Amino acid sequence: MVPNIFEYATKELSQDAVICWLVACASKVTGELRECGRNFVQVLMQSGKGAVIDASTDQLTRHVGSYQVGEVLDPEQQYRNIDVYFRAKVDGKVVSFVIEDKTNSEMSGDQLERYRKIVREDETQEDLIKLIYFKTGYVFDDERVKAEKDWYSVFDGENMEAFFCGGNCVRAHEILRQFAEHVANQLEWRRGALKKWQLEYGFVQWEFMVRLGEVLQLEGKKWPARWFNVGGSAWTQYPHWEGRGPLFWRLDSWKPLRLMLNTAQAGDQVLQRWDGWSRSFEEALKESGLSAAKFRRVRSRNGAVVSEGTIGAVEIAGCLLDEGLEKCVERVAHLHRSFIASVGSQLSEGVNLTV
Repeated sequence: MVPNIFEYATKELSQDAVICWLVACASKVTGELRECGRNFVQVLMQSGKGAVIDASTDQLTRHVGSYQVGEVLDPEQQYRNIDVYFRAKVDGKVVSFVIEDKTNSEMSGDQLERYRKIVREDETQEDLIKLIYFKTGYVFDDERVKAEKDWYSVFDGENMEAFFCGGNCVRAHEILRQFAEHVANQLEWRRGALKKWQLEYGFVQWEFMVRLGEVLQLEGKKWPARWFNVGGSAWTQYPHWEGRGPLFWRLDSWKPLRLMLNTAQAGDQVLQRWDGWSRSFEEALKESGLSAAKFRRVRSRNGAVVSEGTIGAVEIAGCLLDEGLEKCVERVAHLHRSFIASVGSQLSEGVNLTV
């Protein structure tokens, strides 16, 4: 069996090359491969429900038409640092396509806004500008919102899979067959990780935390906060303690679900009640039907809890597998509410634990 080149060509530059190659096929070749390239330009144009920028007004609008692809010019890589840039005629209108391409990383800083401004202000004449955030890796909810806020249409792995399944491109060329297989394998792996609730992965943690936040209707940040430590392990927390209170739930790749406290924000009066809070957590945990998990509370040499401390920890992996997401989240929410009800009378004035 011939190995798949994309098992080794995993960098974004390799994916840039596939996108450019497929777009170039729309004009440089004939037959089935040419049709495949034009179909690809068409689905890119249709992404995001046809959202485009009208170059004459610099306003976001929706393209209305049959999406008939005409002349397609050669794509450019790293045009003014844009991953992929090309122009094509769609329904007789000149469209500048801007593609920010990602595999598993995310946009940084103001790069999306910056690329939009570059194309809007360059000397190229066009009727429409199509901005695309192309990512085959997992697209987090807040990442999608950010891209769409910057007027980019999100084209994800599921969109790419649908493109390959909707035509004859897979049989048109070995490169496309292997890339389609690569995308399908990625999606199958992610779906499997979610089905098994493999909490060592950031996107699996994210799915759990988003649902927990929805059930608790917390008023902190809209989305969970997520990071990677120095070793590359994911950790996700909700709500983030920079919200309206110091309490938050955290999932780490190497630890169970923990209820934690930003001790610096909570103040000395709260810290004096730490042991009582731990007992309240244990009582609430019994009511929830969940299992306790071991954890180590880190203290400084003078005995004070450091800036973040764990009140209690709970195992959720077994619950997720045995009872499913909704039931497990319901149990954690019950634990959360019972704990808040128990410690509410102990709170110092001005401290809001419900975030």
